[in-house]
Amino acid sequence: LARLPAPTVDAAMERSVREGCTHVAYQSSLLHEDGTDEEQFTGRVIEGQGPRTPRVRSVALFAVGATIGGILLLARHPASQDFSRNAHLVSLVATHCHTAVEGETCYIDVRWAMDEGIVGHPEWYETVCPFVKPTSEFEQFQACIYKINHTKCALPCNPASALNQSQVEIHMEADVVIDEEHPCHIAEKGDDCYASVIDAMTNGILEHAEKYPGLTSTSTFEEFQVALFNDPASTCCPRPCECHTAGEGDTCWEHVIWAQQKGIPDKPDWYAGLSNDSSFEAVQAFLYKSGKGTCSLPCAAVDLSQIEDAESANEKNLRGGAGDDAAAEALAEALQQIGSEEEDTLGKAGGRKEDEQAEEEEEEGECAAAVPGTMCYKDIVYGMGDGIHKNAAWYPGLNKFSTFEDFQSLIHNKNTPGHTCPKPCACRTAELGEECYEKVTWVLREGIPAHPDWYKGLNAKSRFQEVQARLMEDNKTTCKMPCTAPNWTSPSLFCFSVFRSEGYEVDLVKAQVDQGAGIFSCDEFVVLSDKELPITKQVRTLKIPPSDKVGVSKDGTAANTLIFMKAWGVLWQDARWQAHDWVIKADPDAVVLVERLRSHLKPHTGKNVYMKNCQKYFGPGWPMMFGSLEALSTQALDTYYKGADRCRSDLEWQAWGEDLFMGRCLDMLGASSEFDGTLIGDNVCKGADCGDGVSAVYHPFKSAETWFQCYRQATEQVST
Repeated sequence: LARLPAPTVDAAMERSVREGCTHVAYQSSLLHEDGTDEEQFTGRVIEGQGPRTPRVRSVALFAVGATIGGILLLARHPASQDFSRNAHLVSLVATHCHTAVEGETCYIDVRWAMDEGIVGHPEWYETVCPFVKPTSEFEQFQACIYKINHTKCALPCNPASALNQSQVEIHMEADVVIDEEHPCHIAEKGDDCYASVIDAMTNGILEHAEKYPGLTSTSTFEEFQVALFNDPASTCCPRPCECHTAGEGDTCWEHVIWAQQKGIPDKPDWYAGLSNDSSFEAVQAFLYKSGKGTCSLPCAAVDLSQIEDAESANEKNLRGGAGDDAAAEALAEALQQIGSEEEDTLGKAGGRKEDEQAEEEEEEGECAAAVPGTMCYKDIVYGMGDGIHKNAAWYPGLNKFSTFEDFQSLIHNKNTPGHTCPKPCACRTAELGEECYEKVTWVLREGIPAHPDWYKGLNAKSRFQEVQARLMEDNKTTCKMPCTAPNWTSPSLFCFSVFRSEGYEVDLVKAQVDQGAGIFSCDEFVVLSDKELPITKQVRTLKIPPSDKVGVSKDGTAANTLIFMKAWGVLWQDARWQAHDWVIKADPDAVVLVERLRSHLKPHTGKNVYMKNCQKYFGPGWPMMFGSLEALSTQALDTYYKGADRCRSDLEWQAWGEDLFMGRCLDMLGASSEFDGTLIGDNVCKGADCGDGVSAVYHPFKSAETWFQCYRQATEQVST
């Protein structure tokens, strides 16, 4: 059979399937080119239709044997190598696995291969089964013999230790469960909670005082919010934050008055979001969040007497026949005047400062954010993009991972005529391993879905920095003012790689980080490993929860689905992926050209879709998604997370590679797929030509030298 022309073999297979062998499937017998177990060679078994019973499978397998003849190649004979050398041979195998036991012919062959074959003739296995070593387990040797001769040995099942279902963790079952409390927030105008608090202060306390024990009509806004937060019947109010509105004599009070009288009118760019009409509390809140002055979080700007005046206006409207809508409108208009009237009062009380003190205040408050549309802002954006890439010498001490404020500070210090920036305010975006980081990701992952009304203005797709800025209000967190969120290109990409903490992949990843190349030029990225590693100062790994040893997949490579279930689970916990258009999983030895990747994905953005990228064969299960690059829209990944448990229980994934599992799972859950045959250039699929000018990914290139050689060839092709 190994010497038959490919068309003859294909015709025999097609005929055998057509004549009733519907419970068998195509599987490539070609071995993994380089033999490494992390490579996802995916000529996988594709299950057929109909009842899945051992008896039917046996009949089907017999039918195949009767149709295309027996294979007389033995695992212990060198002649079996001819079998592996035929690039066209595709065998039909049953989807049932069986690990040989003592007394069976397969068991004898496996034991011979383990005890004598690989010891006396290691060269027999180097090409055919490079994943087999003298120390390999029984199942790995059986997988090798299965590859050589399916009639001698069945597909081995994975070692039991690797299939312990009680240790399989889907994404919701993290190793570390974070018991978080929702962050505090003082209700603001427009929040449902704000309206409820006002109602409690004006009506509830008078009509149902028993519902507000310990409170009176003179209690503060925050005290009423606490009461509503603790009321089981009310779900609209979060826990209020501790607060203090500055009073005359406080240093903060002086800062606020100066900002209202001089800072905002003279330097509006320093006070983004504020105006001459902003209330005292709004200015204090701005100074608190930006770190200007010594201000704490202010309390809500609510004056009960003014609310009562508004209520009187409502009563008058009602007596005059106005409807409920008119009454509510009158109340809203009256409430809107509270802040501005209070501002006028405080402004007059402050008076004018002496010139010397004004200069001192200006010096303290000189930091400011760059305003979109200004030359400063444009210079920063250019520097973070093309500037640092094309002219790195212009930006000493900075790199692709430097913050917006880092670039602003450099431009400020250079003070080039026509290209100046104000001094940036102090900022710090939380990093992996910090308490604030865990808090932000918890809010994105669980807090917002549980109580969306507590997070007005935020949703699951909010940027990390937006959430961190909100958490600054809570003095129980360690969150500081975050740095400005960088601009993203459309469609935005969240990319990740999984690599082992030992071996060539560590150095390969470090080399890519140093150059900001590959996945490290995506809008956001993360790397996962079996250990927490400081790859560079800016990049650390997320740790994948430990798994038992990896078994053998249907094609003889690593059955790594369990590991990647946990990897996808870690990604779910990180939560940042939700803000993006696409999530990209790339192998460390895949050369990724991000801008090309965007152009390939753009037509499919916004859909519940994943990308198939390899048509190595024609037949059931092809094309498919090769694991060197897995591109899932955020909608598709959300579909996976919602149905992952179903895939785990309903699919026979234990002997699959992770890419086969993900594709099958998404198909089962209703996600659509699109095929792009030029998305990848993969030597495990149809070949990698780094100079083709088309593909977005080339694979595999396992050393930094060959990786960057391909990268340079591909990027030079782009420039020409």
